[in-house]
Amino acid sequence: MIEEVGGSFSDFSGNNTFGLSLEVLPGDVDRALDVLGQAVLAPAFTKETLEIERESHLASLAEQADDVVTVTRKLVRRKFFDTHPLAIDSHGTEEGLKAVTPARLRALHKQLLVSGNCVLAVTGDFEPKQLTPKLKAFLAKLPKGSAPDSGPAFAGPKAGTYEEIQPRQQAVVYQAYPGPGIRGADHYVSEVADEVFSGMASNLFERVREQKGLAYFVRSSRVLGLDAGMFGFYAGTSPDKAREVLDEIELEIRRVQDGGITAEELRRCQTRLKAARRMSLQTNGARAMQAALNAVYGLPVNDWKNYDAHIEAVTADALRDFARRHFTPEQRVQFIVKP
Repeated sequence: MIEEVGGSFSDFSGNNTFGLSLEVLPGDVDRALDVLGQAVLAPAFTKETLEIERESHLASLAEQADDVVTVTRKLVRRKFFDTHPLAIDSHGTEEGLKAVTPARLRALHKQLLVSGNCVLAVTGDFEPKQLTPKLKAFLAKLPKGSAPDSGPAFAGPKAGTYEEIQPRQQAVVYQAYPGPGIRGADHYVSEVADEVFSGMASNLFERVREQKGLAYFVRSSRVLGLDAGMFGFYAGTSPDKAREVLDEIELEIRRVQDGGITAEELRRCQTRLKAARRMSLQTNGARAMQAALNAVYGLPVNDWKNYDAHIEAVTADALRDFARRHFTPEQRVQFIVKP
C-alpha cells in the first residue's frame, strides 16, 4: 500500500526505544496515517509472520556468531550489566527469540502502545494547520496509559578480568567502564571522549597500530541507556600481544587523566563530531527521528540545534575529570578472547 505510491515503511528498535516510520510524498499523508494506524492500533501478530521474522533474526544471530568482535562485545555486555536489561542488545538472544509467541507480543503491545508512552513526530513539507488535527485525532485513538516502570537502577559492574577461548584466528581485548546515560550530566563529555579515543586520527590508533604494529584495529565504543551506560575500549590483535595492547590502552587513559589532551587535538575532535551530526540530520526522516527520541527521553525536542554548543563547551579539564572519575581499575570489566 505504501510502495505503490513510492513511499517507505519500516521499523526500528534500540536500547531504549522502538517504533515505526513512514516516508511519503506530501499528497499521500492520509495514506501514511492509515497504514500507521493499522500497525499501531490493530496489529495481527499472526503465527505465520512471527515464524518468518523469528527465522530471520535467528539467522542474523548465527551470522554475528561468526564475528569474534561481536561475540566479545556481547560477552562483555552480559558480564558488565549482569541482570540489568542492557546486558542484552537489541538483537536479542537465541533463547529469547525462541520463547516469543503471538500472545506475548500482544501482551507487550498492550503494555507499551499507550498514550503516555508514545510520541509522534513529522518533518518535511506539510501545512501544520491541516495536518495537526489529523495527528491529534490519531493520538486520541491510543489507549490511555502511562509509560511502564523502567525497573531498578543499574548498581554498577562487578569488576574483574575474564578470559574466553574461542575457535578464532585472532585475539580480542576489551576494557569496559561505567559511563553516563543519554540523560547524564556529562553525556556530551562522553561524546567527545569517545571521539578522542576512536578513529584513525586518534592518538591511540596512531601509537598502537601505526607506530608499534600491535593491533589490527583499536578504538572506543559506548552502550547508552537512559540513565546508565558503558564506555569501552577494544582491539583486535595476535594472542601474544594481547597484554601489551591492554597496557597501551591504559597508558592512553592515563594521558587523558593527566590532562594531556592538547587544544588542537580537542578542536579536531569537536570539529569531526559537529560535522558528523550535521551530515546525519540531512534527511527529513533523520530529523523526525531525533525530535521523537528527544521527546521520549524527556529532552528538549529541538535540542539537536544546540549540539554544537554542547560539544564546544567540553574542555580538556572536563575530559581529564571524566577520565579520572570513570576509568578506574575498581570499576573495570576486562575481557580477553583468545584462539
